[in-house]
This record gives sequence, structure tokens and C-alpha cells, in this order.
Amino acid sequence: MSRAVSALRLTPVMFEAGARPYPPAEVYRAYLAQADVFIGLYWQRYGQLVPGAQVSGLEEEFDLSAGLPRLLYVKGPAPDREPRLAQLLAKIQDEGGVSYQHFSDPAGLQQLVENDLAVLLSERFELTRPGRAGPPAGRRWPGRFRCRPRRCWAASRRPLRSRTWSCGRGCGW
Repeated sequence: MSRAVSALRLTPVMFEAGARPYPPAEVYRAYLAQADVFIGLYWQRYGQLVPGAQVSGLEEEFDLSAGLPRLLYVKGPAPDREPRLAQLLAKIQDEGGVSYQHFSDPAGLQQLVENDLAVLLSERFELTRPGRAGPPAGRRWPGRFRCRPRRCWAASRRPLRSRTWSCGRGCGW
């Protein structure tokens, strides 16, 4: 998945990128707060419930991503899919607010992610062209179409000393 994102000259931010000196929930919440697109990959494991939690981090990530465009991918076959993950996928399908693609190998996933991100970015650029009235009727798009502090989604992100992101296009952020 990270290759597909990088192929479009975007920066993948992955929770699985390594050990952190913080509790996992704080890390993925911070990543989601800075994200512009949520990409969810699901196969067989639902994840662990931390003491006192009703859902795993996997489901909480999905719930917290509600304001972002979501690209979801489900790997199959999954003969040992945990029941809670099956319930989450059924809930996603029943709500109908987002759909997901099926894949069976890494190459197929890479192709799907590259294509879907390219379409998503193309639609966003089309919506920001002068003279455009906004999203097509019946489509809800988050207000994330322009560069903004700490979260510019433009093509070549570069971390700066001030811990902000720059799109490299002179937008001032």
C-alpha cells in the first residue's frame, strides 16, 4: 500500500511504521487528525480490545475517519476471519456510506490503491477549478480542498523544522 501512495508522490502515514514511546491509541488518533484520506486494509484479524474499550483500535480508526474520504480494501480469501471483523465489514456494507474493494495479492492491492487515489485527487482538483459550483448533486465532499496548516495534501510533502508540512508549491503553508 505504501508503494502505491508513494508512486503518486504522496506521503503514506502508517500506524505500523514502528515502535513509538506513546500508547497506540494516541498515535493513531494523532495520525488521523492530520490525515487527508483514510485507507483501511482488512483481512482476518479484528485486533485486541484494550481494557475498558468496547471496540478494537482497528474499528475505532474507522469510526474516527468519518470526516475523511475513505478507501477500504478487503483481502480474500479469509478462511480464519475473526467474527468481530466480519461484523465490522457487515456494518460498513449495511450503512452504505462507503464501499470497499476486494483484493487477493499485494500487486492487486497496489493497482487498486493507485487507481483510486488518482481518481480521488482528480475529482478534488476538478472541484477546485475556478467557476465550479461545487460537488455534484448528492455527493458530500469534506472541506479539504486547499492547503492548510499542518495538513497540506498537495503532491510533494516535506517535513520542515517547525513540524509543519509544505506542499512545495509556494502556498504559504
